[in-house]
Amino acid sequence: MGNNNLFKLMTLDATMKTSDIEARFNQIAKKLFENFDIQKGNTTYLFKEIEFYFYNKNHRDIITHPRVSKPLYWYVNDFGGIDLNFSSSIESTNKFDDKGKIVQKFVLDDSAYFGGILIRQLIEKKSGKVLKGPLACAELFRSYDATGSNMKDDLPILVECDNGNAENIITKSRVNILRSNQIAEKKVDNILYAYSKYPEKEKLYKDFCDFIEKPYGYLR
Repeated sequence: MGNNNLFKLMTLDATMKTSDIEARFNQIAKKLFENFDIQKGNTTYLFKEIEFYFYNKNHRDIITHPRVSKPLYWYVNDFGGIDLNFSSSIESTNKFDDKGKIVQKFVLDDSAYFGGILIRQLIEKKSGKVLKGPLACAELFRSYDATGSNMKDDLPILVECDNGNAENIITKSRVNILRSNQIAEKKVDNILYAYSKYPEKEKLYKDFCDFIEKPYGYLR
């Protein structure tokens, strides 16, 4: 029942307005902290810090990595961290790059919508040990048994639980969006290399700066 409810909350689309998207972020964060853990084998982890990323035509958070996915699928992002995906859809095409190599490019039009929840910190429930940073959390998703005989124990899964009311959650801006020596325009230009089509750059520059300070980070 809880999984079905979370699945519905994670099912965003191309037409949702920013206010509705942000309301979903709050609902999902509360549910993950209060009602879900990550279990790998006999070890269970609480969510400690998460960040939300989602792009559609009304919520142009261009820092979000493009992807195609159903809700509640794990996703290895471009920096080696792990996301829990929203429903995501974007068209792609093959293009020749400057070196004549065929590369996949995404089409950032009004029908595109995609994103996920970056896991920044987890707490091992029994010991209280904290996995700090996306790369440390991503270690749970590496080194699977190649024979598949131990896949059930290897694979991290979401499990329902009762962690009580998460009254100590704080919201904050996301981290490492822009390096101290990096300008927004250059960052956006680098991101747009992944796309064959996108909205006007000047608008995306402004959108990028508007989203930098958004309180899309949640910390237990």
